[in-house]
Amino acid sequence: MGDYYRDLAADYHWIFPDEIVDFPGVIGGTSHDNRELIEATVSALPSGARVLDCACGIGTDAMALAHAGFQVTATDAGPGMVDEARRRLPAEVEVRVARWEELPAAVTGPYELVVCLGNSLVHAGSHQEMVSALSSMRQVLSPTGMLIVDSRNWELLYRERPRIVPADRVRERDGVRCWCVYVWSIPERFGEPCLAELLFLLERQDGSVTHRRHLIDFQPFTPADLEARLAEAGFAVAGSTYRPDRQRYAFACRVAG
Repeated sequence: MGDYYRDLAADYHWIFPDEIVDFPGVIGGTSHDNRELIEATVSALPSGARVLDCACGIGTDAMALAHAGFQVTATDAGPGMVDEARRRLPAEVEVRVARWEELPAAVTGPYELVVCLGNSLVHAGSHQEMVSALSSMRQVLSPTGMLIVDSRNWELLYRERPRIVPADRVRERDGVRCWCVYVWSIPERFGEPCLAELLFLLERQDGSVTHRRHLIDFQPFTPADLEARLAEAGFAVAGSTYRPDRQRYAFACRVAG
């Protein structure tokens, strides 16, 4: 994962509505299109189950899971994101900097649920790096536990080829109004990485306007690619929200065999 998430951490909250970033949060909030699958999986957990959010970002999903009574550990590869998560999360949530391949050494399993949400897995890198990341998640998961991963539907994005995608509304927090805009650069060939420029246009109380700009690259993969890599890592897909015309999807997975 690139260093760009270090700088993005302070602005990341603008991407989400208030009910997701404010306490107590929303289960599966960073994966809104897949909340039904996530909520069903979470509701099947025993009371007080151990849960790992291994792409915690600023802590929004971990916050909601902790509020629901689970014992939550939150990790992220970005120190800036982890700093924000520590600031936002209750003290009982253990928060650590850890890349996915470091999970077996960085956290103490087993967990009944591991979540990797917010379209995070796209930053794993190559085929083998993604399999390594997923294998590490399996190593800290209980043999009877569940893994939930989500993703943008990259095939749909490459077909539609949007250029400028504004947020659906302006958000206001602490006297600052913000409008978020994605500017996409999508190559003709699916296998080539695409680039998103995130622009945050900020209006302060005195009427002055500034902006902050963040560049993020993505290595696309298909749902079939993801399912195959999950199988290589020792998982079997038990539930899916994938549809060709939906922007995002999630897989709920069990340990194979």
